[in-house]
Amino acid sequence: LATILGRKKSANLVKKFVDDLISEIDLISEEDLFDTAYEIAFLVKERAVDIYSITTAKITNSILITNDKIMASNAKKANIEAYYLIEEFDKAINKIKELQHP
Repeated sequence: LATILGRKKSANLVKKFVDDLISEIDLISEEDLFDTAYEIAFLVKERAVDIYSITTAKITNSILITNDKIMASNAKKANIEAYYLIEEFDKAINKIKELQHP
């Protein structure tokens, strides 16, 4: 983000913007991700790149909605509620509505 914004704006302005933005977002450190990702790696043996998103969903007790069919499948292997948006759009929307109005 900083690199892209820095193409058009000053470094000081970009730094302030990014710092303000980060203060509003819950970031998960690599250290916090590692142990859970390590355990998930034994369940999801296909693509390491999926483990970051799956682990984040696990740690934050979130559902995972993706346009990546393999990622959705891998998340389900790790017992994460996941939806492949292209095929499960209606289910995903219903779940979001359910979460908004329990």
